[in-house]
Amino acid sequence: MQNVLTAILIKAIIPLILVGIGFLAAKYLKPWLNQNSDRMIRANEIALIADRITDEFLLLAPSAHWSEWIDEAVDRLILACGLTDADEASALAHREIASQIMKKNLAGIAK
Repeated sequence: MQNVLTAILIKAIIPLILVGIGFLAAKYLKPWLNQNSDRMIRANEIALIADRITDEFLLLAPSAHWSEWIDEAVDRLILACGLTDADEASALAHREIASQIMKKNLAGIAK
């Protein structure tokens, strides 16, 4: 009788443990993953806006070197994205504009 109760108890504990793990994952892991997803969507939006800004500057000043308009492009990206913190926003915008310049292979273009 004791062996039967022990076997039933062991078979019942494993699903309860799995249900508990599922509950904890839904409570703590799911919001964390969702937050990272939102950050990725925002990063893609910023990259798209930076791409359009660099395209605009290439059309407006095709003969100008990118170093002449990068500061204005950074300011436009900060304004367009609504970035608030001055130092972090400037660094983020500068990195993104620079990455778009590298993607378009403009770094090697001379005047």
